[in-house]
Amino acid sequence: MQQYTWKLWQQYSPKLIIMGTGGSLFALAFVIHILLFSSPSFNWLQGSETMPAAVAQMTALPVIR
Repeated sequence: MQQYTWKLWQQYSPKLIIMGTGGSLFALAFVIHILLFSSPSFNWLQGSETMPAAVAQMTALPVIR
């Protein structure tokens, strides 16, 4: 198998493979972010209705001198 690997790299450009991989990962990240922004529970830009309840349960740390 290893003796024929160089033929594969002659057929496909390494630069093209790296650019294709990077482009597809960017597209996947873009789709994931769009899906998260469209759901109200994961949209961290607009805030959430559950946020005030979570903040109300927090207490301040004591001051250490």
